[in-house]
Amino acid sequence: MKSRFSFFKAGLCLIAAILLVSASFAQEKEAPKPEKAKYVFLFIGDGMGFAHIGLTEAYQAYKKGKMGSEPLQFTQFPVMGMATNYSASNIITCSSASATALASGIKTNNSTVGVYPDSIPVYQITYKLRDLGYKIGIMTSVTIDHATPAGFFGHNISRKNYFQLAMELPESGFEFFGGGGFQGATDKNIADAESQVYGKLAEKGYTVAYGLDEYKAKKASSEKMILLQKGDKKNKVLPYVIGRKADDLTLAQVVGSAIDYLYEPGGKGFFIMAEGGKIDWAAHVNDAAGTIMEVIDMDNAIKVAYEFYKAHPDETLIVVTADHETGGLTLGQKSGYKYYPAVLDEAMKKFADEETTPENYMTREVLDTLSKKARIGWTTRGHTGLYVPVFAVGAGSKLFAGRIDNTDIPKNILKAMDAVVPYTDHYYKRKAIFDKERPIGPNDIVFLGNSLTEGGNWASYYPEVEAKLEKKGGAIRNRGIVGDTFGGIDARLDQILPGHPKTIFFLTGANDVSHNLTADSIANGIINVVRRIKRESPNTKIYLQSLLPINESFKRYRLLNGKTAMFSEINAKLEKMAKEEKVTFINLYPLFLTNGPADLALPAEEQVLNPNITKDGLHVTKEGYKIWSEAIRKYVK
Repeated sequence: MKSRFSFFKAGLCLIAAILLVSASFAQEKEAPKPEKAKYVFLFIGDGMGFAHIGLTEAYQAYKKGKMGSEPLQFTQFPVMGMATNYSASNIITCSSASATALASGIKTNNSTVGVYPDSIPVYQITYKLRDLGYKIGIMTSVTIDHATPAGFFGHNISRKNYFQLAMELPESGFEFFGGGGFQGATDKNIADAESQVYGKLAEKGYTVAYGLDEYKAKKASSEKMILLQKGDKKNKVLPYVIGRKADDLTLAQVVGSAIDYLYEPGGKGFFIMAEGGKIDWAAHVNDAAGTIMEVIDMDNAIKVAYEFYKAHPDETLIVVTADHETGGLTLGQKSGYKYYPAVLDEAMKKFADEETTPENYMTREVLDTLSKKARIGWTTRGHTGLYVPVFAVGAGSKLFAGRIDNTDIPKNILKAMDAVVPYTDHYYKRKAIFDKERPIGPNDIVFLGNSLTEGGNWASYYPEVEAKLEKKGGAIRNRGIVGDTFGGIDARLDQILPGHPKTIFFLTGANDVSHNLTADSIANGIINVVRRIKRESPNTKIYLQSLLPINESFKRYRLLNGKTAMFSEINAKLEKMAKEEKVTFINLYPLFLTNGPADLALPAEEQVLNPNITKDGLHVTKEGYKIWSEAIRKYVK
């Protein structure tokens, strides 16, 4: 009996050991590896809807002698979704408005590119990633200053201002551009348009290579690269597939060259946007054969990216989508369930049209007869307002599943890359607004800070001072930005200090507290801004204002939970440092406590913003601004 028990006990121990090892192994095996995209490809099939893909796959099946659908490379990606794509002004978007959304996450009006509806420039994902150290490549089968590629580097109230967009491209500093040249270089209304465009490229350090041979010869000695069609085709689009010659540049070759140029082992990574632009052009004229060939052509470019993905599967993300659908395409036009793809084969031999240009492509013959013979239907020569497809593979690809909006795509790419952009879109919009305003001058009074400063209508509080300043060409200027930090303020002082303003009222710090910085680091950061102002604009009078208290009972700002006492601590440090720097310190803090200065006798964690002058526990109401403006009135002069 004892031996049986011992055997049974030993067995249990063995089983337990096996289970323990198995559990440990399973835990190790199942522990998810954190996904972070380092190399990102965004392919945009201009005008490519679900129907364009279905028609192409049906044609590929026919070419293989079978019924059904022969998949493209990108339709086999494991993640599929759909994206809404209306613009800020229309349910049916244009290419430039959709490109702006895909590049920035911002809806804008049709016909504008890279700007908000109020014409303020957006801050595209390409610039965000450039500023984070990623290399950037933009390429297309049409002209590089056309709507979709321009959406990733340009800012203009009209997508048709090709010359201005072409001249803006070199300012981006992006490492690689490729495609069909510059429509803006052919603008007959601009004197020497071509020499101006190419002169600007040279001035900004771009090497222009015409064709693959030149690219290979020049890439090693180049700082930044523009890869275009060969010879005298430098300002033309890449030829349609059905009109392509053996030595013509292809989108697949451009993508391959971009990878070759941008990839750096051990480097930060890259972002590539590649547009299949002629899918849209073929669909605009209801050219079924051309549409199919252009979809296949973009798929061939995607295959190049997919080969890179297979070599770097844990660090690569490929997203394929469209800006809109063009043509209202259907497979099937009449009753009878018929489709005659052989008709399209005949068309391939007839419609080689390498002379098509951006100016004349819409005037090509409508290929209605061909489509009717093949039983392919079209409802329009324009765009439709339908959802567009989204396919994805690689690191972070699950973010693109299901129903999304086109504005979600750049946001989700940044999430997939774990790319933390230091400032908000609002920051860059406000900064762009400031750029459009009259430069700061020596007779200006500047209120500098975060949302608390932005929320104040400072000029209206001191009309008599504003009137005096106006006579001297000055004004009270609000330079507050919601969400700003001492680092963000330092980054935009170049908009202020060269004008040597008369006075600066400076307040910041709350957002820095929410970023989990210490009281010492925040106080030092703020004082470093003060020191820079003193150094670069020594005659400017500086008033350093204290942080206002907060009230956590509103439970609005999770990142400020438990940090009430820090505001008092930071203020104490600022007051001491301001004295050392011989800068006037204005202690607003006591005035905003629930019972005023009397609350200073309470422990710091109990000193809270008066609930009667706030709606969220951080920002103040009109009554709060009245207290603030009166407290500093004697200094505003």
